[in-house]
Amino acid sequence: MMIQEIRSFEKYEGFIGELAGNPFYSDPHFTYDKDNLYRSLASKDEYAFAVLKNGTTEGLFVWLVLPDDRYIEMIIGFTRKEEAFTEMLSYMERNYCGFHMDFVFNPQNSAIFRPLQMKGAKFDPEQQKMILAGSPPNAATGQIELLSEKWMKQYRDLHRPDTYWTAERILSAQDKFRVLLAVKDGQVQGYLDVQCCYEIHEIYDLFIRPEAARQGYELALLVKAIELNRPNQMMVVVDVDAKAEIEFYTVAGFHRMEGQNSITASYQASAS
Repeated sequence: MMIQEIRSFEKYEGFIGELAGNPFYSDPHFTYDKDNLYRSLASKDEYAFAVLKNGTTEGLFVWLVLPDDRYIEMIIGFTRKEEAFTEMLSYMERNYCGFHMDFVFNPQNSAIFRPLQMKGAKFDPEQQKMILAGSPPNAATGQIELLSEKWMKQYRDLHRPDTYWTAERILSAQDKFRVLLAVKDGQVQGYLDVQCCYEIHEIYDLFIRPEAARQGYELALLVKAIELNRPNQMMVVVDVDAKAEIEFYTVAGFHRMEGQNSITASYQASAS
């Protein structure tokens, strides 16, 4: 097989259309927004590759590569052949040895799932995408504030560390995020990170101190975020088995987007 970096998707449109229309091989990022594929050619940090066998396209992939962070993410993964995906992985490992690699893909695509399983990748729970489609309920938002210098230290101390977008990364990319805080008596009770650099904004992380849970802060943060977000659309992804979380977002006006479930896997690239 041969790996070829590509500068145009024109001659791959048939392959893209065929796999995008197949529930087992569709890509959740493409289904959600085709520009996740097409705008990659204009991004300085994204690279598109075709995997070819005897001139036939066996795979099409888009990768986000951040050398300073030693980080790679598969943005698009179109293939029905394990061999093609394995060849693509070997290429990335040779060129980016030691990088952390994340993969977001269709959980039904065994051609991607099995090679990652053989690599010993860590898999997160399958996720359900939800999009704001109704009006949120009324909620008191007087204790909700935008992040400011006054609250920086408390935000850093409270933020989850087990995520790529840590507090420090978000603070260094404030053009991409809006951060809301729930504050009571000078104490930050929780935060909401909203990724707002695309047409549809995404709720990235909603966290409340355990001792402050079930006091209305979750809904207040979300309602305020929706208010500030207009006229943009808003989405969130939640674990498919997280019934309470799904119910919370449903009450807040979010609806499930069928056929766009995803699963995330990760591992450290090593030369093969």
